[in-house]
Amino acid sequence: MVAAEEYGFMKDLDGRGLMAESGLDYFKSASTFGALSDEAIRYLLSHGQVYAVESGEPVFTEGERGDFFVVVLQGKVGYYRESEGRRVLIREVTFGQEVGYVSMIGLFCRQGSVSALEPSILLRISTDLFYQLHIDYPSDFGILMLNLSRELARTISGINDKLVEVSLHPKTD
Repeated sequence: MVAAEEYGFMKDLDGRGLMAESGLDYFKSASTFGALSDEAIRYLLSHGQVYAVESGEPVFTEGERGDFFVVVLQGKVGYYRESEGRRVLIREVTFGQEVGYVSMIGLFCRQGSVSALEPSILLRISTDLFYQLHIDYPSDFGILMLNLSRELARTISGINDKLVEVSLHPKTD
C-alpha cells in the first residue's frame, strides 16, 4: 500500500489551527459531521491527519488497502475507475463529503482512485481513529454512522439514476 504521505506532494496541516481559523460552525455544516458534538469534531480534527493536496495529486489509488477514508474540508476531489484502458471520472466529492469509506468498511482493496480536482484540504480518518471514536464518543459514532450511511444512500441513488439514463439512452459509437 502507498499511503498518501508517501506520494511526496501532500502537506500536513494543523487540524487545531484550521479549526481556529475556519471556526467550528464551518465544520458543523459538513454533511459528514452533521449533528456531531463539538468535542467529537475537535477530536477528529486533532487526531486525524489534516493535509493539503494540489490539483492532480493522488489521494489513493486502485488496489491499495482501504484502511482510511477522507473528508473534504476545502476544495474538490474526483473518484475514478479504470475500464478498457480508460480512466473515467465517476463522481466529484466536495466540502463535507467523504470518499473511501466503502472500501474501508467493506474490508476490500480500493476499486478506484482519487485525485484532487483543485487545491484541497482533506481529513484522513484511519480505521484506528474510527475505532477510537467509537470507544471515546459512542453517541457521536452512531451519528457519524448515520451521516455516512445517508451519504452512501445518496451516492447509490445517483448511480441508479445514471444506470437508468444509460439504459434508456445507450451511447452508440
